[in-house]
Amino acid sequence: MVLVGTLAMSSGLWAAEAASAPSPTSRVTNYAVSYTVNPDGSHLEDRAWSMAVLTPGMVAEAGRTSVLYDRQWQKVKVTEAYTRKADGRRLKVPKSGFKDAPDATSGQQDLGIEFPNVEVGDTVVLAYRVTTRKPLLAGHFSVNESFPKTDSYGDVRIKVDVPAGMWSQDQARDFREVRRSEKAGRKVVEWAWRNEQPLASAPPRLSGHAQEEEAGVLFSTFRSQGDLAKAYGVPAQAKATVTPKVRQLADQITQDSQAKTPSDVAKALYEWVTLNIATTTAVPCLRLGSMVPRDVDAVLAQRTGDCKDHATVLQALLKAKGIASTQALINAGTAYGLPKVPVVSAVNQVINHIPSLNLYLDTTSDSVPFGMLPFGDEGKPVLLVEGHQDGLKTPVSPVGFNQQVMKTEVIVQPDGSASGTVDVALRGLFAVHARMRLRQLTQVQAANMVKTFFESGGQKGSGSMVKDNARALRDTYGYRTQFKVDSWVKLPGPGSFAITPMFYSESPVADYVAAASQPVVEGAETSCSSGHSIEEYRYQLPANMTIEQVPKDVKLDSATLSYSATYQFKDQVLTVKRVFDDRTVGNVCTAAHAQVYKDFAAQAVPDSTTKVVFK
Repeated sequence: MVLVGTLAMSSGLWAAEAASAPSPTSRVTNYAVSYTVNPDGSHLEDRAWSMAVLTPGMVAEAGRTSVLYDRQWQKVKVTEAYTRKADGRRLKVPKSGFKDAPDATSGQQDLGIEFPNVEVGDTVVLAYRVTTRKPLLAGHFSVNESFPKTDSYGDVRIKVDVPAGMWSQDQARDFREVRRSEKAGRKVVEWAWRNEQPLASAPPRLSGHAQEEEAGVLFSTFRSQGDLAKAYGVPAQAKATVTPKVRQLADQITQDSQAKTPSDVAKALYEWVTLNIATTTAVPCLRLGSMVPRDVDAVLAQRTGDCKDHATVLQALLKAKGIASTQALINAGTAYGLPKVPVVSAVNQVINHIPSLNLYLDTTSDSVPFGMLPFGDEGKPVLLVEGHQDGLKTPVSPVGFNQQVMKTEVIVQPDGSASGTVDVALRGLFAVHARMRLRQLTQVQAANMVKTFFESGGQKGSGSMVKDNARALRDTYGYRTQFKVDSWVKLPGPGSFAITPMFYSESPVADYVAAASQPVVEGAETSCSSGHSIEEYRYQLPANMTIEQVPKDVKLDSATLSYSATYQFKDQVLTVKRVFDDRTVGNVCTAAHAQVYKDFAAQAVPDSTTKVVFK
């Protein structure tokens, strides 16, 4: 999950540090963070920690840390930074040990700190203050501090100090409350935790919030998830104004005679924004100093913007044509739920919702057709800016919607060389993903792709590709590849060949069967979706090539999975059809489901890996 702004910056930074230092390579001897919040949500963040280096493997990583901050709205002051040697000496970080530079990934400033002469048995110590002059959302404060139970911690303290009149709620996971007081117009809450015996491992969780199973504290001044959405939405939706430029553009886009119904109009506007406004992806969409979209005319002039800019432009265009819509907040990462206490860091993407059409739209992907969402948006809790209702989720792809049909024709010559075609027809998410992969592929690159495909199998081949127009945003997509390959089989025989794709396919049967060899982690959750894959092969064999034994037909069925394979050999033509049908309802699957899948896939392995023996 992408963490937003400095309210989550520090805990995110520490989580990264802690994850790289599993016990017993290091031990956090103490860790303390204190937030002092002003009525408008601006605040001071004081953070101090020390970490003992226990093994040589941790020396290099312990020798450097960093503090991320927003240069425009935040100021960082380091109050302590030194290496405490095993004999008690303190080696301060010199001026040259501080390196301040932009961080391209987060869009923030990265204050790097290099501790001097770190060795096993030493302790690195850091204390600093971050002054945040502007809150993420005006008048509010929220934070999520999380700590992996797989790491060793001594004394950990978290304190939040807010004005007594500022409503708040909080939740502690494994932490114990050591103080809750109200005095002199201030309300103070403090928690403590220790982790002397870290867990060996912890399974990944997708439901709830990403660190749900970790120790931590959530604190928020938002009364509800809807309150959070409103705090973002009031200033954001004010930007979705119908300017003369917006009205003119909306009329121009929808002047086609086919744009008759509200759905047609919405589709035309969606496709225009998707294909004509480039998406800024270098930095997080929602972050400190960037929680309000830009003016629509500015976005249209520059033809580029982040998720909230996209959502605002589409909302304004829809409004110009009389179609009411609202913006919505979701998490486009791996979190398929929301924490009980609303925090801004739980959401990282802004999309659109058209109530009258019951549609969710995300224009930040240039390959997703109208009516669909990127996979990362599916099945996610939705915070509607207007008309919020608890429990709303974005839809998931219906079972049977994601399909691939691959038809392969192979003509084998008497010398063992072969030529042929591969036709791939895709639907649903498979079509979206293939369009994304292939949309920028030139003819030269396609030819190299065919060549590389055969080279990866130790063969010499060549070919070309014809593909559908990537700018046509449909829920289907296809491409056709022609190929030639030298010495595909050795003739005269005896020999054998595997029945496998002769070129790239988005959803090969082998990918489903591969679950047979994948480990299942007890208690772990995985993201999942349904899929239907059909592979048809037609091998035209030369007279000097005789099949010794045709594989037997196979049919396997379970409640949500099925696999079948049929084989026929007649007049030197071998035809094969394999079908894997995965009827899993997405988008979160349990370890129990993964085990069922694994067991079923294992039954399909003998057939899917069988070879055709010839002489």
